[in-house]
Amino acid sequence: AILSSGRQVVLAAALLHASGFFFGYLLSRMLGLDVSSSRTISIEVGMQNSVLGVVLATQHFGNPLTAVPCAVSSVCHSIFGSALAGIWRRTIPKEMQDSNVKK
Repeated sequence: AILSSGRQVVLAAALLHASGFFFGYLLSRMLGLDVSSSRTISIEVGMQNSVLGVVLATQHFGNPLTAVPCAVSSVCHSIFGSALAGIWRRTIPKEMQDSNVKK
């Protein structure tokens, strides 16, 4: 049943991590943190520990396939996190640009 619902598992994992990245950034900015800190929090929130899910699934369920969604989640957060870090690496926050100009 788990393997036959592959699209749903991938979609759920993708939405979980995308919303983590988005809301981690949004809420930290709303709380007044600077862009650099908000980016860091976004990465931390979006890249939740899927390995913990794998360990818990294999320890508490008899079927080893219960760990498959966690493994898919791990791949998703690795891809999304790397892509987001690459994009943000190329875009310097305005507040950092301003501090470099003042020096």
